[in-house]
Amino acid sequence: MLAALLVLAAAAPAGPARPAPALGVALNLEATSSASARQEAVEMVRRTGASFFALTVSWSAAEPAPGKYNLADITRTARLLRQSGATLHLDLPLVTETARDVPADLAGVAFDDPKLSLRLGQLLDALMPALLDFQSVSLGEAADVYFAGKPDELRAYRRLFDGAVEFLAKKAPRLLVGVTTMAPTESPAPEVAAALHAKSPLLLYIYCPFLKDRPFEQRGPDALEKDWPLLVKGAAGRPIAFPTVSYSSSPENGSSPGRQADFVRALRRYLAKADGRTLLFARYVALRDGPPEEVVPGASVAQKRRGAFFANRGLETSSGDAKPSWLEWAKTP
Repeated sequence: MLAALLVLAAAAPAGPARPAPALGVALNLEATSSASARQEAVEMVRRTGASFFALTVSWSAAEPAPGKYNLADITRTARLLRQSGATLHLDLPLVTETARDVPADLAGVAFDDPKLSLRLGQLLDALMPALLDFQSVSLGEAADVYFAGKPDELRAYRRLFDGAVEFLAKKAPRLLVGVTTMAPTESPAPEVAAALHAKSPLLLYIYCPFLKDRPFEQRGPDALEKDWPLLVKGAAGRPIAFPTVSYSSSPENGSSPGRQADFVRALRRYLAKADGRTLLFARYVALRDGPPEEVVPGASVAQKRRGAFFANRGLETSSGDAKPSWLEWAKTP
């Protein structure tokens, strides 16, 4: 009998495979790029296993006048991508690193004012046909940077955020809601980031590993494989995701094309063994290098490094030539 049971156990079908985290690349082609060039870029990154895409809605642009919404494009794009098998994330940043993004008539209204919260609810209602195609939504971008030194505004925003989480839990229960901050290893205000994430169902981090107290100078390419297990553990069971993951190839940032490729290798290696139920997605930003930033006379070392970082974090050059990091990205992990 025991032998028979062992045979049956060996023959039993395996349980459902553990899902892998979704993988994405931010497509930052020139605004003048043709539709065919954009489609070719989408197909190119999808051939590397990248089926995750992030779309952005600016509240001020989406609601140019009270109750008047421009949402047809985002709804149509989300539906087409979702039907193609993509996993989608929506950025709806009520704040960015340096500013609020709300309709003009709400510019001076506190985040916890009933007038603003009512209007946000109305926007989310209008967005609902699109939201049903998204896995997750972020209500702030680099919010820890914005709210640093603004304790009263932070408290008001947290009340608004908590209300939005409750509202969306009823309207779109499968949608995961969060606010994006710098990762704790890089945040200039980790206590603010912690407060923003206190009641967040989803932890969303920008990850660009820099040396502490040396802005925009990269840590070693293996930093990710040390940091991310600690971040997952610190999430205490809540899902975690990385809408922005970047690493420069510039010597100005203490890096090189080879070190950037090593970072990409570490990223792909870590994701290949990660549990997609815990780490939902990671998106590398960006496909191509950005335009060189003009260095003004008298610029500080940190300002020069900042310009170099944003101009050299692509997997390809600005003209579309493959860097060693793209060749590494395109390999099967």
